[in-house]
Amino acid sequence: MATLALTTSLGAAAAEPVRGVWVAGPQHNQFWASREAMRAELQTIKAAGLNSVYVVALMTGRTLYPSDRMARLTGVRQLESLGQRDVMRELLEEAKPLGLRVVAWLEFGFASHYGDGAHEGLLKHRPDWAGLGIDGKPVVKNGFHWMNAFDPEVQQLLIDLSVELLRRYPTLDGIQGDDRLPASPSSAGYHPDLLKAYGWTQGQPLPAERDPRWLQWRADRLTEFLKRLHTAVKAERPSAVLSLSPSPYPWALEEYLQDWPAWMRAGLADELLPQLYRRDAASYEKLLAETRAHVPAGQLDRVFPGMLLALGPDIIPSADLLAQWITSNRAAGFAGEVQFHSIGVARRSEVFRKAYKTPAHP
Repeated sequence: MATLALTTSLGAAAAEPVRGVWVAGPQHNQFWASREAMRAELQTIKAAGLNSVYVVALMTGRTLYPSDRMARLTGVRQLESLGQRDVMRELLEEAKPLGLRVVAWLEFGFASHYGDGAHEGLLKHRPDWAGLGIDGKPVVKNGFHWMNAFDPEVQQLLIDLSVELLRRYPTLDGIQGDDRLPASPSSAGYHPDLLKAYGWTQGQPLPAERDPRWLQWRADRLTEFLKRLHTAVKAERPSAVLSLSPSPYPWALEEYLQDWPAWMRAGLADELLPQLYRRDAASYEKLLAETRAHVPAGQLDRVFPGMLLALGPDIIPSADLLAQWITSNRAAGFAGEVQFHSIGVARRSEVFRKAYKTPAHP
């Protein structure tokens, strides 16, 4: 089976599937509390047989690294609770000797903030960046307050942060977008300039949110942005991975304008980690089969299912269920997977060691 070639910390190419984990922000775990805590968790991840960590680099209007680009917008260089630490540099210095690949995860993407986080969200600084619904009001979906994903300035910010990360950290392996990058709620996009570009004229009824033509037209605009992001990442460092973790298709297209089969056909995803977040065997198997059916021919070796390992402090699958999910991935032709999120690795390390044939004491 063909697998994605990873680059180890020594620079040697290794034909090895992605077996990764997301590291969520400081509010969710103690990973970021100290360099010692970071080192211990990375060692646990390595001992479990995982080889890739996807670490938060962008949260609610804050970066988890010193960002000159963000400081120009917000006046704040990085998340205040980190003080003067450069945790991204610390992480790379700890992860690379272990042979772990590190990808910077731009978690909030085109979302400004969640819930009552307006005091630190990007819309505080640029209210004109708000995504607008058919009623002309700012769009909020599932608690997330969205920016206008079609605004060239908003798009350029995400490109700038991606390039800044690669430039600042030469050993960083890549950049990741998720269910908010590139993405926009299908209820958004009702800006005069965008409607005009679509062909709408004053006096006509506004297109319905899920009108198939309007839906696909906006999705294609996000694909065009992704082409620009891909070009910028590869221009800065050709070897950098552009990793994408969208929602399941076709729900991703219908709800968030994410046409990821088109992204793959266009060669815009070095790896795709679809978020197959389910809690039981039957629903996971169903979603896995549906996802497999939408992967373009010849692209299977770039796809690694995202699995729900932990939610907050709670471990979701039992050991037996997690093992079953991994077995199902292999049966469907997927060579690896990525877990959300790292707090669950220690509790399920024996499952990973057995699945990945990793010695208990390397």
